[in-house]
Amino acid sequence: MYKSQESPINNLNLSPNAESNKTHKLIPLLVVIALLLLTGYGFYWLFKPQVKTETKDLTKAIVPVVAGLAQELSIPTSIYNIGNVEAYSVVNVVAQVGGILTKVNFKQGDYVKRGQLIFEIDSRSYKANLDQALANIDKDKSNIKAAISGLNKDKAALDQAKANRHKDNAQLAYDEAEVKRYLQLSKEGAVSTEQYDQMKTNLDSIKASIESDYAAIQNAQAVIETDMASIEQAKATLESDKALAETSRIQLGYTKIYSPIAGRTGALNVYEGNVVKANDTTSLVVIYEVKPIYVTFSIPEQYLQKVMTASKMGSLSVEVLINGNIKEKLSGGIVSFIDNTVDKTTGTIRLRATFPNNDLQLWPGEFVRVIATLPEKTLSTVVATRAVVPSQKGSTVFLIKHDNTVDPVTVKVDRTYHEYSVIESSIKPGDKIVLDGQVMLRPGSKVTIKEFEK
Repeated sequence: MYKSQESPINNLNLSPNAESNKTHKLIPLLVVIALLLLTGYGFYWLFKPQVKTETKDLTKAIVPVVAGLAQELSIPTSIYNIGNVEAYSVVNVVAQVGGILTKVNFKQGDYVKRGQLIFEIDSRSYKANLDQALANIDKDKSNIKAAISGLNKDKAALDQAKANRHKDNAQLAYDEAEVKRYLQLSKEGAVSTEQYDQMKTNLDSIKASIESDYAAIQNAQAVIETDMASIEQAKATLESDKALAETSRIQLGYTKIYSPIAGRTGALNVYEGNVVKANDTTSLVVIYEVKPIYVTFSIPEQYLQKVMTASKMGSLSVEVLINGNIKEKLSGGIVSFIDNTVDKTTGTIRLRATFPNNDLQLWPGEFVRVIATLPEKTLSTVVATRAVVPSQKGSTVFLIKHDNTVDPVTVKVDRTYHEYSVIESSIKPGDKIVLDGQVMLRPGSKVTIKEFEK
């Protein structure tokens, strides 16, 4: 009575052909569904209402700015360049005599004064040479005194010989008169022949004495000449020994070496205990004079005449930026040298300025930024340097018009000096310009002046 029911399993067709038929029927259905979805998505984007984006019109926004005026001022010409610091003078200290270096009286890198004792060399042999030379001088002086004494004695002998000759000449005249008288008396028979002959003998004897006197005088004169030659020789020897003594004294002085300048010492090349040579190629130490100090720099040749004129008048200012910082300047530079030739390759001429450098802010060998300032007598249109901003057309200044809108004006900057820029453009003295706030400005932007700088 019960109707038998078939199991669900029995209703399934598990054959491979049945499964393949089902897969083929499902694929077209999926493709149709995908096409419908893509078509719907395309219609959505095609007919989607467009949302308009609103752009902000910067020309309608009121921009707060800081304003100022273009001015007419006499602005000096500043020439910027890189300079090289050089020592005012450099001394290579070299020993002038040889010997053992016994003492170094400073530390490497010390600042030494002019005339300060810095080195000492063993002086014993030079002291002995000086003592010997001084002893020779004393000996020469004694020899000169002895020669002068001999000269005086020989002069006395000459005077005596001359006196004897004078006396014998007088006796000769008397004897000659007596011979004549006795000759006459002999003829008259008043005297004997023997008496006359005796008188003639006396006359011959006095003539012989006179000859002897002349010989004595000549001999005395020869001796005196010899004495004078000896004295001159002794004096020459004295001068020679004095020269040797002076040389010895100088060499002894060279054993103590003093600093010829005030400056800073470098590294020692020879230490205590070493033997140094006179005038050696290796210096003991190098001293750099840094107070004052030089700064060498170059300027374009077109400024040469102005620089020469300003230098003669003392109105050329030279400054150095310490560490390149515009706020840290070292002033007081005086141009002490202008080269005599323009460098053909660079079109520049070399100058040298002298700085006191009392605080030792400049050091030999370093490179520094130099500002040479020329006085300017003519008036120029100037604006604050911060009013000049870069643009695609070049340097630009925003001019504020009467309706408080701005107009960008392209300008040519001739030069700058501190916070001012000299410009060549349609900007005129008295024009109102934007100093700060340019980043938000466009041509025609309206501005409100939050601060006005005069």
